[in-house]
Order: sequence, then C-alpha cells, then structure tokens
Amino acid sequence: MTTARPLVGITYSDTAFRDQEMRLRTYVTRKYFQAVQRAGADVLLLPPSDDGRTLDRYLALVDGLLLPGGEDIDPRYMGEEPSPRLGLVNPLRDTFELEMARRAFAARKPTLGICRGVQVMAVALGGKLHQDVTTLPQAIQHTQQAPRWSTSHRVRVEAGSRLAAWLEGTEVFTNSFHHQAVSVIPAGLRPVATAADGLVEALESADDRVFVGVQWHPEETSQADDPSRRLFANFVRAAGKA
Repeated sequence: MTTARPLVGITYSDTAFRDQEMRLRTYVTRKYFQAVQRAGADVLLLPPSDDGRTLDRYLALVDGLLLPGGEDIDPRYMGEEPSPRLGLVNPLRDTFELEMARRAFAARKPTLGICRGVQVMAVALGGKLHQDVTTLPQAIQHTQQAPRWSTSHRVRVEAGSRLAAWLEGTEVFTNSFHHQAVSVIPAGLRPVATAADGLVEALESADDRVFVGVQWHPEETSQADDPSRRLFANFVRAAGKA
C-alpha cells in the first residue's frame, strides 16, 4: 500500500505591478514548490483570504505551511510609522499571512518561514522588525550581492536547536536578499541563528512545535546545497508526522 505524500500549503508570494495601470499580479515562484516537491511532499497553493473559516479550512487540508518571501510588512502591525526606506507593502497579503501564521502556531501546524516568512512569524506573535538594516551602523551586507543561487555570508546556528539538527551543523553559508530583519523576538519564539553583525537569521518555537523561520532563501540553493536540501527534507518529514 502506497503511503500518501504530505501536503504542504504555500501562501501566494510576490506581487508584481504591471504597466501604468498598476494591475496586481500575484504568484509564487516555482523554486518554492519545486523544493518542497523534491523533498517528498505535494503542494497546495493558498490564495489570500480574510475569511477565518477559509483560513481554518486551509489549515485543516494541509499537513504543513510554508510562508515564502516577498514584500515588506506594513509597520502599522508593529505600532510604527513607515520609514522613508520602507519598500512596497501588500495590505491583503499582510492581513492574510499574519493571521495564517497566528492560527498555524495555535494549531501546532508544522510551519516553515522563508525571508519575509520568518518576519511574518515574528510580527504575527507580537515581535518587531528593523524597517531597513542598512541604517544600522554595524550591519554587514544583507541585500543582494551575488546570484540568487550563490551563498554570500556565514550564519551561526545555536547548538541543540531544531534548526541545527535539521541542517546537521552549527554554521552555514547562506544567500541574502533582505533589507528588513527581526529586531524584537516575541514570546513563544527564540532566536537560533545570527549573522556576524548579530542580526537574527532564524527563529523557532520556544517549545516543541515545528515552527521554524529562516531569513535566507534555501529554495534558491536546494538543488546543490546540502543544508538547504536538509531543511526542506526535515520540514516535509515533520509535516508527514503531523
């Protein structure tokens, strides 16, 4: 008898403006679902909704949730005014993903956040972000400085953390394409990885929930980079046990 593959839900990713009409085109880049599929899961793409019943149904349908990268998070959710360096925000996506993250945490649904995704996880539970890390005097280069498939800086991972077990190590080289980062850790989560400048590079649940977020983009490197492959493989394995 064939065992069913886990089903991972991925919220819709980037929103692109097209021509002068500013028509929204919402999509998810194929790297996310290809990485999940290669790790042994099937994928369900989850379009935005503000209906709580729909969100509950999404979570009931899937074995795991992936929150991908994308636009900046509106600082209103942190009680802040927008910085002049704030980038594009997507109100519909913010509302949807912040609530999905809260519900996934409460439901103990295995969740993986990538780049914006780890920021969503933090803000959803009461944390805050640096609106632009380039304003921090000690910051190393975190915005894109190499091809997306190439690693660019070192991340140190806390020994004994779930993430270290998933990656099978306490040091990893990652790619880096972000100008925001987690600044205040919410109750319920703990930082488990940092860059050389001290910026948070990963969070996970403070208890035994599978709720892990990384600031880099392992979907871009998962074909050739062993730690990236392990990250997706272990997330899918956890979803299969849920």
